[in-house]
Amino acid sequence: MKRVSITRIICILMALTGMVSCKKFLAEKSQTDMTPKSTEDYSQLLFGDGYPLDNVVLQPQLQFMDDDVQCYNTPLLATSQKAVFGNMPVFTWQPGFLEAATRNGSPDAAAFNSWTNYYKLILGCNVALQAVDGSIGSDAAKRYLKGQALGLRAYYYFMLVNLYGRPYNDSTTTPDKSLGVPLRLDANLYETYPARNTVAEVYRQISQDIDSACILLDVDKINKTAYRFNYIAAHFLASRVALFMEQWDKSAAHAGMVMQYHPQLMDFSNINLEEGQFIMNTVTTENVWLFGSYEEHKPYGFNMAYAFSASLAKTYEAGDLRSFLYFVEVPDFLKPILGIDYSQRKFNVDAENVRGTTWRSAEMYLNRAEANIQLYKLYGKAEAAQQALSDLNALRQHRFDPGAYQPLEMAAADVLLQQCRAERRREFFSEEGHRWFDLRRYGMPAITHVFKPSMSTVAVYRLRARDPQYVLPIPDVVLQRNPALVQNPQSTGARLPE
Repeated sequence: MKRVSITRIICILMALTGMVSCKKFLAEKSQTDMTPKSTEDYSQLLFGDGYPLDNVVLQPQLQFMDDDVQCYNTPLLATSQKAVFGNMPVFTWQPGFLEAATRNGSPDAAAFNSWTNYYKLILGCNVALQAVDGSIGSDAAKRYLKGQALGLRAYYYFMLVNLYGRPYNDSTTTPDKSLGVPLRLDANLYETYPARNTVAEVYRQISQDIDSACILLDVDKINKTAYRFNYIAAHFLASRVALFMEQWDKSAAHAGMVMQYHPQLMDFSNINLEEGQFIMNTVTTENVWLFGSYEEHKPYGFNMAYAFSASLAKTYEAGDLRSFLYFVEVPDFLKPILGIDYSQRKFNVDAENVRGTTWRSAEMYLNRAEANIQLYKLYGKAEAAQQALSDLNALRQHRFDPGAYQPLEMAAADVLLQQCRAERRREFFSEEGHRWFDLRRYGMPAITHVFKPSMSTVAVYRLRARDPQYVLPIPDVVLQRNPALVQNPQSTGARLPE
């Protein structure tokens, strides 16, 4: 297809990821470059440059950072300790972990640069948004393209600000006083270096983009494929954003919109692993949007030197089929050989129809439940509590063996909230950084990781409550290219074991 000038795209990409001017580069524009004209041309450009396709990895480092993972050193790794030490800086929350992982030989270190990963995609969205109104196409096609681009951009900024900014609900400050990420809302080049916008400003733009996406995509309700961001995905993201902003009514309302059009939940009692019916794949009935690479879930050393944690395994109740379908306990006779206690099988990367990230309708049941529990807690709304209980039980009923299922009963708001949070942890482990982001908005509690430099020794590392490393450091390569950026506060010196 015809494309926007390749030299211009590269130049803008340099500006976004490195935040530098490139006049000289732009002056050398190739005479063979073609410019798209039709709305369909820009739609294809957006899909190629603004969507996380199956070769795009966004934030695999989060697999190592929460309390759902633990470290092992096994006989199988005796000849290759890189699997243990390569990503040790991430697992132990070292300042400058990306650079440290590079020095340790981690094959995934480049993928830990989520800043660049997301700004590349934002560029694709901005190119489409800047051109769509002047393109040749129907009003419906333009609405669809603009709605996709706005929804995608909202998502990328949402992820960036939750990686590199403090939580929106941080109890020690307000979002207008915390640094977020730079907002770039067009594909133009600038001579000045863009500084970081505040967390409040970034969320304001996210809300504006996703609200506009909902309005645009709701008009025609086009739903071509699960690989495209559509009207259901727009309300899905709006619910998530509102949840993080503690806009409880709004989060519940958008979740309800998603459930109106896509209420499906998988019945785990009907899943047959022997027939290849894995949970996370492209044909799952819960799918709302599919994107990215399965490499997101298998960074180097994962499920070998780093695997499913015992603390997570203990949270599953008797009869909960997730404890069979999401992971398997290694038999005692194999533990001395394999060295790990649990092996995840939620993401079977060798199976067909596997993609990196799946937005599932299950999240909307939990979003609406949490929002309604908060409304019950804040305002005593009994009907909100009943709706929350109904949503929690609807999800749980689809996850349990029918003979073992026991519905939750009405309880105090704090009890219901803890039950909801426990369900989120059990449901979403290893998906899209859910656990890491939830820990941040729960107040950033202390986490302990036990690192095993050998099979016979351990080193205990602690992420303190409200630790600076709950906000990721901006990669050095980005800071070097943009002197206007201010690095996030980091721990002083290397984090040492206790």
